[in-house]
Amino acid sequence: MPKLFRKSLWVFHLNTGACNACDIEILDLITPYHDVERFGIKLVGSPRH
Repeated sequence: MPKLFRKSLWVFHLNTGACNACDIEILDLITPYHDVERFGIKLVGSPRH
């Protein structure tokens, strides 16, 4: 897996007024069941990160 992600992938979620299904899916990725942070994918609260 380290060769796949040379640097961490940071995800900024921007809600554009949809049905909130994307909110549920993205927040589900950071739960202990899926834990995508072990692959270097982080959910950030600001695009400045």
